[in-house]
Amino acid sequence: MARPTAPDHDHKAAAVLAAAGQVFAQRGYEGATMLDVAQAAGFSKAGVYHYFGSKEHLLHGLLKESLEQVVADLTAADPGDKTDAAERLATLVDAYVRSFSSRLRVVTPLLLRLDLLRPEWRAEVKALERQIVDRFAEAAERLGYPVSPRTAAFLVLGAANWTYYWYDPDGDLSVEDLARGAAAIFSGAPVKTL
Repeated sequence: MARPTAPDHDHKAAAVLAAAGQVFAQRGYEGATMLDVAQAAGFSKAGVYHYFGSKEHLLHGLLKESLEQVVADLTAADPGDKTDAAERLATLVDAYVRSFSSRLRVVTPLLLRLDLLRPEWRAEVKALERQIVDRFAEAAERLGYPVSPRTAAFLVLGAANWTYYWYDPDGDLSVEDLARGAAAIFSGAPVKTL
């Protein structure tokens, strides 16, 4: 007979994932150990292994959870085809930058490590990425860019993802202003305030 799941299982697993995100951001994926994650989470090493069987499992969990949240944020924000094409793209860019910026230090460097995931986990993460690209390509299709809608989507998302390398959330530019500015630039609307 299977052991019942503890009532606080999901809460503790989320705490381990949050700690892993911090440790991976500070030490890099390769430099981090399960013991580092355990110490950051306030767990024993065995406790971390109870929730995640390996560092690869943590990588998968972080990417999957983060991208699922980005997809949910885009879904919630997307006005769909009922709005002006430029306004829709601006809304999506704004939502993406806001959602993604809270995960900058974790998602961007870890997405570069997809090759470390077993094929079925990599496929899960790639499917989430595809949902994001498809939503942007659908929005871009109505704007008549001189490149294919998928190429336009990759250009927009690539620029947004690149913020990992230069954006400082503690600097002079707020996430809100960054999101509004990116939305204005990619939708063709004039920048209001930066």
